[in-house]
Amino acid sequence: MAKSKILFIGAMDREIRQLLQYFQCIKKDKIKGIYPFWLSKKNNLLELAVVQSFVGDTNACISAALTIQKFRPDFVFKIGCVGGNSKGLHTGDILLPLGFFHSGSWITRSNIDNSPTSDASLWQSVFGEKPYQISKDNLGNRPYFLKPDQRLANKFKQYFTQQKVKLKPCYIGGGNIWFFDLKFMENVAEMQIPGNNKLQPWGADMESYSIAQVCNVFAIPFLGFYRISNSDYYNEPYQPENVAKLFDFRLISLIDKFLRFLL
Repeated sequence: MAKSKILFIGAMDREIRQLLQYFQCIKKDKIKGIYPFWLSKKNNLLELAVVQSFVGDTNACISAALTIQKFRPDFVFKIGCVGGNSKGLHTGDILLPLGFFHSGSWITRSNIDNSPTSDASLWQSVFGEKPYQISKDNLGNRPYFLKPDQRLANKFKQYFTQQKVKLKPCYIGGGNIWFFDLKFMENVAEMQIPGNNKLQPWGADMESYSIAQVCNVFAIPFLGFYRISNSDYYNEPYQPENVAKLFDFRLISLIDKFLRFLL
């Protein structure tokens, strides 16, 4: 019986360092001489690989596509930290991803009267079904908002609930943009996420939207193991030296057990 193949994608060394140690990963040749790639020698129940995408949506798209073609995974997981941009999301929270969207795609016109404006709290999404927006037709009938694989998401929620781990439901916005203005954060939720509600919870991860799109094309289930590293909504600063602590062996052990539960 063929083993299931799991691919983890992480942008920064401190996000994947302990994952690599826990799964006893051996470094292989870099993908196209750029993206570090590892294979685990620990788990006999599955084949596990890790690729470091480095930061940004372009790197994420390239590394995900190339590594999927090389490794042919059954499941893909992003692992990394997320900036909290909504009420109720605090540093250290573990997230239940609800969907993936592009938080950096804007028309700089008012959502009230369509007039040009420098006020980002009034901007409109580039994506949508209005005549001047980019619709699915313009994208080759591909989605601009993606939901996680439902079976994978249900298993994720079931397992971590059984482990009494509190999950914060959260939409994940991708793109190379960082948010500091509260009204702009609320406008993201209202304009970019289905439901048009400015109170919808969301966080920013530069790479995930690109990875989700790549996985959608390859028809591979995708989800992420995310923790809030900072919240500009609550003025909780980003502290790089603390990121590795968010992905310690305790969390990685839970992830290992989840993979067994999934399979």
